[in-house]
Amino acid sequence: MDITSLIIIVVAGFLLGIIGAIIGSTLLILVPLLNFLGLPIHVALGTAKVSVIGRELIPIYHFNKNKLINYKTVIPFVIAGIITSYLGTNLIISLNENIVKTIVAVFMIIISLLFLSNPNIGMKEKKIKIGKTTLLLLSVVAGALIGFYQGIFGGGANVFIIFAFILLFGNTFLKGVANSKIPNLIFSLVSLIVFIMGGFIDWVFAIPLLIATSAGSHFGAKLAIKKGNKFIRLLFVLLVIGMAIKLLFF
Repeated sequence: MDITSLIIIVVAGFLLGIIGAIIGSTLLILVPLLNFLGLPIHVALGTAKVSVIGRELIPIYHFNKNKLINYKTVIPFVIAGIITSYLGTNLIISLNENIVKTIVAVFMIIISLLFLSNPNIGMKEKKIKIGKTTLLLLSVVAGALIGFYQGIFGGGANVFIIFAFILLFGNTFLKGVANSKIPNLIFSLVSLIVFIMGGFIDWVFAIPLLIATSAGSHFGAKLAIKKGNKFIRLLFVLLVIGMAIKLLFF
């Protein structure tokens, strides 16, 4: 890797770390960037997933310190998604992504329209009026589906996790973001193991990317806690619309 590529990786990693700590979904930018810098697409995907570790670990510390994570909801969600994330990652190695991208883009449009039509969603914590067993089942099903998608493609998975915590469990945007971090970290680790075993990681790119993303995520997590729900909601809607456009047309 030449010095120009290193500078691009460090700057991009730092900026994406800030955004990723708040919303996630940095792989949609990072994977094409690494591919542009010369990495084959599967190596680019595996290398980009290394950065997710730093992107999520640092915010988990900050969000946990501020008591924003609900482990009773998060744990069953995570357990359900671990196996499906592994299965999804094994599938992506031989799968054409175009159909998956189109389906995801349609869902992104639906999500953005839902939030735009109701400005109160995610602004205040909502009490869910369903039984504990039903809530547990919803957590397991949502975790399994999103874990599988995270393994297949990964880009935008964090949006679906935040969406699930807001709509299914009544979280605010801030708490939804906080609760999304552990599932996304665990799903990414499971997926990453498959990429490492397959030799799809370029560590020359991965290590500086991991360091830069971790540094950026430190500032991003503090920014999310300071700015609160309105700021996160704005970023969330803009990201979802942007992702839908990118997946459909680029």
